[in-house]
Amino acid sequence: MDYNDKLNMSFIKDLIEEGDILVDVGACLGDYTKFYIDKLGTTGLIYSLELYPSTYNRLNDRFKNHENVIVLNLAASDVDGEVALYKGIDEYTNNIIGHDMNFKPNQQEGKIASTRLDTLLKRHNRIKMVKIDVEGAEYRVLKSMKGIIRNIDYILLECHLNEDWPEIRKLLLSEYQLDCVNIKTKETITLNSPRPYQCLCRQMND
Repeated sequence: MDYNDKLNMSFIKDLIEEGDILVDVGACLGDYTKFYIDKLGTTGLIYSLELYPSTYNRLNDRFKNHENVIVLNLAASDVDGEVALYKGIDEYTNNIIGHDMNFKPNQQEGKIASTRLDTLLKRHNRIKMVKIDVEGAEYRVLKSMKGIIRNIDYILLECHLNEDWPEIRKLLLSEYQLDCVNIKTKETITLNSPRPYQCLCRQMND
């Protein structure tokens, strides 16, 4: 399997155009950020957010010479301020919820600055895509988009916990009134759909 197909980048590659504003929430080592750069070149603007300091340093080193990439050591959450930071088993599994995806407790490593996305991105009238991969904090991040949801064309969401899915599904479909599709099955998500691993949501009028 091609690496881009493994990350479902082939599913979104035709949605991105030069000049777009793109957001990578939970960037880790920057696979999606790199994909965004490959699509935008030196145009547009990319926000790349990573909460764990040492991973952020590697991410920043990777993209520090790209003038259209803003790399931030922040946690996206539903509060502007600080949240607890928890260490996972590797750079991909650090999070702000305090446990792994099997509800095994993670060790707290102090706190990290946090931002609502509608605070961070409020100056932009149109954002092409927000990718979210935050190891169980999806609902908090989605709630933080309330003030700018109509300015976002697409949300690419990785969903980790069955327990959170009913609230996430309700927020996406009922409150935000988005059209969502399960990327793996290509099926439209309804209020009765099971949790997808990844879904792509868009404004209904697109």
